[in-house]
Amino acid sequence: MKIAIISDTHNNLNNIQAVRQLILAEGVKVIIHCGDLTEPDVLDYFGDFRLYVVYGNGDYGPDVSERLEWLGTENQSDNNLVLDFDGKKIFVAHGHDVAGLNRAISSGLYDYVFHGHTHRCRGEKVGNSRVINPGSLGGKKVGARSFVILDLKNDKLKIIVEPFKP
Repeated sequence: MKIAIISDTHNNLNNIQAVRQLILAEGVKVIIHCGDLTEPDVLDYFGDFRLYVVYGNGDYGPDVSERLEWLGTENQSDNNLVLDFDGKKIFVAHGHDVAGLNRAISSGLYDYVFHGHTHRCRGEKVGNSRVINPGSLGGKKVGARSFVILDLKNDKLKIIVEPFKP
């Protein structure tokens, strides 16, 4: 199973549309958004995917939850999510609660821990968990834009940096 992991889109519609096309081309059916949509209507661009979204410090949870339900009742959102795909336990957080994120990482309970917030791409093994931050697709911080595609079947991580340049 391939999943796309994105974060910190911050209403950057040009980048969101470009990433959507790349995700479709990869055959991905599930997107995990690690928070900071900023506006919930951003999710409309991903309405044909199954969506799992955590609230970032720039999001208003009730609006995100309502939009996700409108797009499909199988979608999920919360402050943090615990998911199970292909027998892999996954913890998802935005990352602005650094202590909570570190507890999840050090707990040893999860095969994967996904987070955003820092706008810096990360993919490393910490104890029993593979910790992945897809980077950001928007926001004020200057730096490379990125997202990742993870193939859970073989633990292969594809980091896509600056996907929108010609």
